[in-house]
Amino acid sequence: MLPESIISFLSESARAARTTIPDEHTSLFTSGLLDSFSLVEFVSLIESECGIRVSDSELKPENFDTIARIETFIERARMKEVA
Repeated sequence: MLPESIISFLSESARAARTTIPDEHTSLFTSGLLDSFSLVEFVSLIESECGIRVSDSELKPENFDTIARIETFIERARMKEVA
């Protein structure tokens, strides 16, 4: 599950887009919650809140397209940090 601060970011983005947070498998980009500009801010938040680093090669929309993909990405990144 995503930290509350990340959910808050998505909730604020949803309000700005006049929509709701989609289910875990619906695109955050298609639903208007994220775009290429907000992705950078969103990834910075994920890094600080989850204690991970996102490399330039990992900074691509498909890693952050859905809530499920974000959770998987964070889990993988945490495992890499421990290894």
